[in-house]
Amino acid sequence: MRQQFSRRRFLAVLAAGFGTTIAACAGGGGQATPTPAPQPSPTPAPAASPTPAGAATPTRAAATPTAVAAQAPALTPIPGREVVVWQTVDYLPETTALIKQRLDEIAQKNGFTVSFEEIPNNPQGYNRFNAAVQAGTPPDIYRLYDYQTQFWRAQGQTTDVTDLVAPFLQQNGGVWQPVELTCTFKGRWWATPLAVNAWPFHTRQDLLDQAGFKFPANWDEFRQQGKALTKPPLYYYGMTLSRINDTNNHTLGMVWTFGGKLQNEDGSLGVTADDKAWLDCLALIQTMYIEDQIIPPGSVNWDDGGNNQGYQSEQLVLTSNPTSIYNWLLKNKPELAQKTRFYSYPAGPAGSFGQVDVWTEGLFKNGKGGDNARICLVALMEPTWYASYINEQLKGRFLPCWKDMIKHDLWQKNELYSEYQKIISTGRIMAYAAPPLGAFGELATKFVIGDMMQDLCVRRLSPKEALANFVKAAQEIWSKPENRA
Repeated sequence: MRQQFSRRRFLAVLAAGFGTTIAACAGGGGQATPTPAPQPSPTPAPAASPTPAGAATPTRAAATPTAVAAQAPALTPIPGREVVVWQTVDYLPETTALIKQRLDEIAQKNGFTVSFEEIPNNPQGYNRFNAAVQAGTPPDIYRLYDYQTQFWRAQGQTTDVTDLVAPFLQQNGGVWQPVELTCTFKGRWWATPLAVNAWPFHTRQDLLDQAGFKFPANWDEFRQQGKALTKPPLYYYGMTLSRINDTNNHTLGMVWTFGGKLQNEDGSLGVTADDKAWLDCLALIQTMYIEDQIIPPGSVNWDDGGNNQGYQSEQLVLTSNPTSIYNWLLKNKPELAQKTRFYSYPAGPAGSFGQVDVWTEGLFKNGKGGDNARICLVALMEPTWYASYINEQLKGRFLPCWKDMIKHDLWQKNELYSEYQKIISTGRIMAYAAPPLGAFGELATKFVIGDMMQDLCVRRLSPKEALANFVKAAQEIWSKPENRA
């Protein structure tokens, strides 16, 4: 049963989420909002990039959106009625500017207006949005990040948009699994898909080439390269081990390669105190940090910007992050950007998996735009416009939500993005293998995984002891009825 949006719940989440930020991977500010987690972060990307090859080369046939037009639901424009759209500021201005342009065109064509506003990607911006929701005056459309989609659904604030999304689901090969996990609950869609944000390993290809290495195929090669290339202050792996957002990403990305996961498909907790996959992964992390010393000793105290700064200051060979690092290099150290390549995770016993998060557009119940707002959301999913927006206008900022659009030359022929096909085809969201419901949000924002890394690398507990503490804390979170909705 859908929950009511109570002030108590609002403040509780606000308190839990405050300070969880985003700075690093995302480059954005903290968070004061109801949303339990990192905001639509920063991850910028190479827009006008220095990309090696064919970035400029547009589409080829396979990437062309299917012409099989989706039959959108019968929507009746309401002349003169305004649609209010809020989007958080993005590193790449085109990300929101092109959406505004699209919605203005649609509004003009249908005889209504759009009030489009970019709000700060920081606590002030989040507070403003939360206050508007609490006052019952939210925008019609607001961009949501990862588990925010499920958070606002559970609060009863967003509208079921299954009828808007359904006509597009079978087009262009269908959507990626992370998109479906993020947007759906019990078979219904609670936001329209906007983009997939990848977390590639930013890698100093020049240093690998000089040493005669290729990107490591597995964790054994990873350690060998690490010991050969680490010469302080240059360290091999910028893994975050403190109580921050990036530690959630870095740890879960490794756990998957050993066969572990945080959640089962039914949303129950997917890890136990004697879970071999988790124990083997924790043992490897502890070995790399304490014995191999290929991870910077200060990483146990990093904030979310620690690995960004380490790579940008040429003190890391590689680190996993959205492309905010690369975007910074394009503007400030283009020569280092030219030496950077993107890769997915090295393989473990269970294989290699890409890491992604998904951005969506939520339709808020208390918005006043009616069918005009729904017409806007349909327009943002229209295949021809969408393919051009993601592949030709943003050029690498995001991956497309639809599978066949990855066949565009940008992803097939550009050396920089060649590994992105592997990342998205095996891509998982952190909450895998279930939607990011309340339990995941609470675990992520309370940094329970960060606590486990502190047990492992600072207090130097055994992997078994560290995992036992983690599982105990996680079980308490998953036992709360409100966290299963």
